[in-house]
Amino acid sequence: MGLKINSGDIVFVDTAPFIYFFEQHPAYFPHVKRFFDEVYDVSAQVITSIITYIEITTQPAKCGNETVRLKYRDYLTHSENISLFPVDLNIADQSVQIRTHYGFKTPDAIQLGTAVACGADYIITNDQAWRKFDLVPVLLVDEL
Repeated sequence: MGLKINSGDIVFVDTAPFIYFFEQHPAYFPHVKRFFDEVYDVSAQVITSIITYIEITTQPAKCGNETVRLKYRDYLTHSENISLFPVDLNIADQSVQIRTHYGFKTPDAIQLGTAVACGADYIITNDQAWRKFDLVPVLLVDEL
């Protein structure tokens, strides 16, 4: 694993890595599984925003798969080392600054604003465009 997580680290995780984990994506699942295993082993904290929740649960809801939608909801809201953050004014202010400075669209700015507002030490994504963000180290899934 390219990222060395320490106890107490805060890692913001974007939507795609969660999807790769839940759906056991053939190329990315081994990376994200090792990552989540290490998070639990060292008692690090994963954070994400309500945007991730919306993005992850939309497809199961669209397909009428209430069981999967509820499974994802339960995982994001009841996992010991995962925190899901709603948008508050602090996150909104960070998001405005990020949109202004980097030009991200609102959903990505909210994701990144959540990472900044919540003190993330790292960001995990698979969105190449996030590489231009330089306030918090951004790693792609295959770099884990």
